[in-house]
Amino acid sequence: MDLLSGRIRRELAYNLIFGLVESVREIWEMVVRAGLKYPPNFVAIWEVHDIETLFRDRSELWKVSWRRGLEMSLDGYFGDAVIRCFISDRAVAALFNSRDWGEPGEDNRLLPGLKQRIEESLALKFYVGVGRVYADARHLGLSFREAGQAVECLKAAGEPAICFFDSGMGGDGEPFLKRERMFLRRAILSDDGQETARLVQEIKKMIARSGGIGLNSLKTVVFELLSVVVTACMENGRNVDQLFTYVLEWVRQLHLSREAEKLAEIWAAACGKALMAVNIDQGMETRVIARAKQFLEGNLAEDISLSEIARRQFLSPYYFSRLFKQSTGMTVMEFLTALRMEKARELLEKTNQPVSQVAGAVGYGDPNYFSRVFKRHTGMAPSEYRGRFHF
Repeated sequence: MDLLSGRIRRELAYNLIFGLVESVREIWEMVVRAGLKYPPNFVAIWEVHDIETLFRDRSELWKVSWRRGLEMSLDGYFGDAVIRCFISDRAVAALFNSRDWGEPGEDNRLLPGLKQRIEESLALKFYVGVGRVYADARHLGLSFREAGQAVECLKAAGEPAICFFDSGMGGDGEPFLKRERMFLRRAILSDDGQETARLVQEIKKMIARSGGIGLNSLKTVVFELLSVVVTACMENGRNVDQLFTYVLEWVRQLHLSREAEKLAEIWAAACGKALMAVNIDQGMETRVIARAKQFLEGNLAEDISLSEIARRQFLSPYYFSRLFKQSTGMTVMEFLTALRMEKARELLEKTNQPVSQVAGAVGYGDPNYFSRVFKRHTGMAPSEYRGRFHF
C-alpha cells in the first residue's frame, strides 16, 4: 500500500467514526478511492493491554517506531478490506464489513480467531470491543461508541478478551437520545437549519415526556446534549467566548430545575441561543489560519490529514476548509503540497541528498509518487531539476 492510499484509508476511517462525512455520495467516492468494494458497517476498537509496562523507560522515538511497526503488522492481518486509524497511543479503531467478517456476536468465530493470531504473532494482549452493524455508514459513530463501551467493560474486569456490544452490555445498552445526538451534530455541522430546528423540537418533546427517568439523570442527559450542540457550534465557527458564557448560565439553570418540563424549556432556549451565536470575528479567523500555516510548515515530513489540522483548530473539517480557502485562495492540501515542493526544491538545490531522502523529508514515503508530484509542479523530474544547480 503506497503512502497516498494509506492516507486516504486512514482519513476515511477517521471521518466515519467521528461522523464528519454527511453525504452518501461522498462516502462512496472515498470508499472507491480507498480501494474498498463497499463501505464498512461496524467498528472494533483494539486497545493494547498493559501498555504502561511496555512503554516504561522508553524514548519517544522508540514509541513512534513501535507504533509504526504495529500499524504495518495490523495492516497485514486486517487485509485490504479493513480500514483503521489510531484513536490514541494505545488503541486502534478498525472498520469491518460483515460480508467479509460475519455479523458481530457470540457466534462470530472470525474475529476471535484474528485476535488470537495477532496476539501470538506480536506477543501482545488486546482488549477488543466490537460495536453493532449499521447499514448506513454515516451512523458508524454509534458503532464506534458501542465498541468503546465494550472495551471499558473489559478493562473494568481486567480481562484482555473480546466483547461484542450486544452480549457484553446486558440488554441493548442504548443510552437515552443517543441517536438523536448524532443526527443533531450532523445537522449543525452541515448548516442544515431546518433539520436542526426539527431535531431540537423533537428532543424537547422527548425530554418533557421522560418522567420515568430520575431528575438528576435527566439533567445529565440534557447537559450532555447541550455539550454536543456547543461543540458542533464551535467546530462550525461560532464564537467560543460567547458560547462558554452561555454554558455557565445553563449549568445554573439545570441545577435549579425541579421538573422534566422545565428541563425541556431550558434545552430549547439554550439551543436557540447557541445556534444564533455569532461566528468568530475576522481577527480570530486570521489567527486560526496563521496557526494552521505554522503547523503545516513545521510538520512537512509528517503524514498530515485535513481532519487532524481542523481538529487542532477546534473546527469541523468542512468549516475549516472553507475558511482556509477564503483566506489563502487554496485548499489545505494544495497549500501543504506547495510548501512541500518549495522545501524539496531547496533540498535539491543545496544538498546532495538522494531523491528518496528528499522525498521522505517532505512527507512522501514513495519516491516515485514524489517524483510525479514534483514534475507536475515544476515541469521537471527531481534529478533534472537538481542538474540545473549541480555540475
